[in-house]
Amino acid sequence: MFGTIISNIASGDLIFSISLLIATGLFAGFIAGLFGIGGGVVVVPVLYYIFTLAEIDESIRMHLSIGTSLANIVPISIISAFNHSKRGAVDLNLLKFISISVVFGVILGSVIVSFLKGSTLILIYSILLMIVAMQFFFWKEEWRFALQFPKNILGHVYGSTIGFLATLIGVGGGAMSVPILKLYNFKIHKAIGTAAGIGTIITIPGTIGFILAGISNQVSLPLSLGYVSLVGLLMITPLTMIGAPLGVRFAHHLSKNKLNFIFGLFILIMSLRFFLEWITLIS
Repeated sequence: MFGTIISNIASGDLIFSISLLIATGLFAGFIAGLFGIGGGVVVVPVLYYIFTLAEIDESIRMHLSIGTSLANIVPISIISAFNHSKRGAVDLNLLKFISISVVFGVILGSVIVSFLKGSTLILIYSILLMIVAMQFFFWKEEWRFALQFPKNILGHVYGSTIGFLATLIGVGGGAMSVPILKLYNFKIHKAIGTAAGIGTIITIPGTIGFILAGISNQVSLPLSLGYVSLVGLLMITPLTMIGAPLGVRFAHHLSKNKLNFIFGLFILIMSLRFFLEWITLIS
């Protein structure tokens, strides 16, 4: 794929693309540590843009972007969870309880993705991203369902839903798990730290699922494994690993009201951008 990208992207666009990947890696890692959301909402749009420049076939472009994003989030989630854990901000008992249902959701999502058209996946991504953006704008800290996370069938429904939706859009699940944990009386820092742990549970089987889905659909691209681009992975991941600890440090010192609005606006713009892309593809 590297040769494909080099040959298909003009020199000016190539320099811009490399610079964009560098900035994306650092920013995605920082966002993962700061908000506990894995950074996929940043990585997927950039990868899709670069794969478009590289003239990767439209039918697999979105799958490749999401699969590569999930693979990229594996080390981010591990690093973020480890750093939050050192600060006592990860609920290990909850992770043990929810892990099986999360993995079930991830497997289900991976199987469904293998049957979806690229345009359908783009529409799903746009809608779910819109929902994520709304919670950054309208969330009220006083909202509560109960004082403890349910350790029953409802808890497993939450877990499988988080795993399923996160897999469909290539994120670590924090965009769904942080609000749910806060509804059950988790303090923000512990919700973010625990979400990073959930991200680890999601992204490892999710990455494997996208690799197998690509192989089963006979996707064969140079320097890729199924729907995971090794080139995109190697260019972004080292930088995300640098950015993640910085985000964790800021997460424990910043009031994030203004950051919530700014990042929510960014996600909203990305959602609308992909919705327009979907309209273009079906028209």
